[in-house]
Amino acid sequence: MIIRSLYNVTRQMNVLQKKQENNSANAANVNTPGYKMQDLIQRSMQEYEVYNHAGGRDSNMRQSLGTINLGTEIDGAYTNFSQGILKETGSATDIAINGPGFFTLATENGETGFTRNGSFRIAEDNRLVSQEGYPVLGMNGAGNPTEIYVMGDTFSVDQRGYVNGSDVRLMVTAFPENTAFEMRGENIYMTGTQTLGLSDAEISQGYLESANVDIMDEMIKMMEVSREFQSNQRVLSVLNETLQKTVNEIGRN
Repeated sequence: MIIRSLYNVTRQMNVLQKKQENNSANAANVNTPGYKMQDLIQRSMQEYEVYNHAGGRDSNMRQSLGTINLGTEIDGAYTNFSQGILKETGSATDIAINGPGFFTLATENGETGFTRNGSFRIAEDNRLVSQEGYPVLGMNGAGNPTEIYVMGDTFSVDQRGYVNGSDVRLMVTAFPENTAFEMRGENIYMTGTQTLGLSDAEISQGYLESANVDIMDEMIKMMEVSREFQSNQRVLSVLNETLQKTVNEIGRN
């Protein structure tokens, strides 16, 4: 029973470590434009019935001793996609989405990525790219994806996403609710879904969307996890002392 308790406490401490890492990542990205906070979902593991065969007059009948739980585990991660506050920067290449949708990026290996981080820049070849260097995709008048080139000294985007008054529009992709995303890096999302659409959200040039992280809430979570971790450390220490005492007494006898 002591060995099982050691196992359960150790498992719980591993869960707490993952939760602390997640809270730390949220806090570290409080100033990352468009960052969406994550929460980890914790669940109890499956319970099992425990029996022995010492029941009955002849101690040969099975009797139930109840159930045993093997601890907790991380069941998954939940991303909160609620919109952050839009803050004015005055930079022409800073763009924010006021509403649902994601900027669309051409990532490596021909894949497509999606982000709410509109902190863009103009590359040496005049393409509009993300801070990671991925081309920002637009859509031309024929409805085909295209990279966006910024020629000359002027770069403007209207509220509908049209670039420099042309027929090229920022490709702001909308997804159905409950779409499954895979996070790549800190701020780019990938998905295998084929159900895509264009968002009619308003585009704001010269603005960036703030992270939707509540720093005070994350600090409180980190303190709670730290205290729970300390409690589990004390339990682990007591179990270890009990096990040592048991082994030593058995050895003397």
